[in-house]
Amino acid sequence: MTSASRAFKGSLDGLRVALATSSHPPLDDRIFFKEARSLAKAGADVTLIYSDTHDTVENTEGVRFATYNGGGSLHRRLRTVRRLEEALEAGRYDVIHCHEPDVLLAALHVKRRSGVKVIYDSHEVWGAVAAGWFPQPLWGAVEMSFKLLERRPIRKCDGAIGASWDITDYLASALGADRVITILNVPVVNVFGEAELPKPPPEPMLVCHDGTLTFNRGLKTMAEAVRLVAAEKPIRFRIVGDVFGEERAWLDGFVAMHGLQSIIERTGWLPYQEVGRALAPCHVGLSALQLTPNNIVTSSNKVFNYLLYGMPFIGPDFRHAKQRMAREDGCGLLADSKDPKSYANAIRRLIEDPDLYAELAHRAEQASREKYRWGHMEPVLIGLYRRVLGDRAAPSTVAIDR
Repeated sequence: MTSASRAFKGSLDGLRVALATSSHPPLDDRIFFKEARSLAKAGADVTLIYSDTHDTVENTEGVRFATYNGGGSLHRRLRTVRRLEEALEAGRYDVIHCHEPDVLLAALHVKRRSGVKVIYDSHEVWGAVAAGWFPQPLWGAVEMSFKLLERRPIRKCDGAIGASWDITDYLASALGADRVITILNVPVVNVFGEAELPKPPPEPMLVCHDGTLTFNRGLKTMAEAVRLVAAEKPIRFRIVGDVFGEERAWLDGFVAMHGLQSIIERTGWLPYQEVGRALAPCHVGLSALQLTPNNIVTSSNKVFNYLLYGMPFIGPDFRHAKQRMAREDGCGLLADSKDPKSYANAIRRLIEDPDLYAELAHRAEQASREKYRWGHMEPVLIGLYRRVLGDRAAPSTVAIDR
C-alpha cells in the first residue's frame, strides 16, 4: 500500500486517484463531469487516463488528463491491456477507479505488485452485453458464462459501483453488499441548469429524446408514434442530439414521405453543458430501447435528465429500472417499445388528460429534487472511498449541487 493510502484518515486530501477508461471519451458525463470533479473537489489528486484514440484535453477543474497508447476498439483494447497496466503502474496511484473489464484486469495486475486499491465502476452488465452479440436462444448461456469468468476479478476489488440497481445487486453477489454502492447517472444541476416550473400547459405537446438516436434505441418506434399522434393532435418531436448513418437516411426519408418537416427536429450534437437548455422547454421524455439482455438491467441517464425539467417519461415496459420508477416514483408511463401504437397511445393519454399529465410532471420534479440529482450521489461516492481506505466515518457533506 502506498504512503498516501496508509495515512488516509477520512479526508481525500492528497489521495492519488486514477480514473481509467479504455473506451469512453475524456469528457464523458459520468466519468469527468460527475465522478472526477467530485473527487477533485473533495481534495483528491485526480488523473483521468483515457485512450489516445480520443482528442487530447487540457487539465481543468482540478482534474489532470493523460492518454495511453491503446484502447479504442474492442480488438485494440484487448491487445493493449499491458500498455494500460504500465501507465497505471508508472503513476504510483493510491486508488485505480476502473470503467471497463479490461481496465479492471490491468488494475488488478498493478494491485498484485503494489497494493493499490481498486474500485470497479460497472456501467453495464458486461455479460449481458456479450450475450447481445448472439442469437436470442443463446443469451442466457452466454451471459452466465461471462459472469462466471468476471466474478473472480470482481472478488479481488476493494469496492465496486453499479450504474443501476440491478448492476449493484450483481456486483454485491460477488463482492458483498458492504463494499458496493449504486451511483445512478443523474444530472449535475450546476452544469445543466434547472427549468422554471411549473411549465405552461403543453400546447403543442413537445416530446423529446436525449442523445444519439439509433434503431436499437427506438428511432422507428418514436418516429412512427409521433406521426400517428400528429395526424390528430398538436405535437412536436425534438431529438436533443443527432441521428447518424443509415438511421439518418431512414429518418430523412420518413420525414419527407409523411411531411413531418415542421414536426420532427434535431438539435445536432451538443456539448454536455448545453443539453439542459435544449431539454428545458420539453414536456415529455421518450426512451424506447429495444429488447436486449443489457437493456433490461441498465439505467440510462436520459430519463433522469427528463425528470430534472419536470418531464414525465414514457419508457419500455421490460426495463427493470423504469418499472421501479413508474411504480415507486409515479413519474412515468410504460409502453411496448416494439410497438409505435403503444407509444402513441401513451402520448395521447398525456395530451387528453391534463390532470394526469400535471400529476406525473409534479412527481417527476419531486423525484429529481429528492433523489435523482448528483448532489445525492456525490456523498455516496465519497463514502465508498472512505470505506475502501479504512475510515467508516459519515459521508462527506461536500456537494456540487442539490
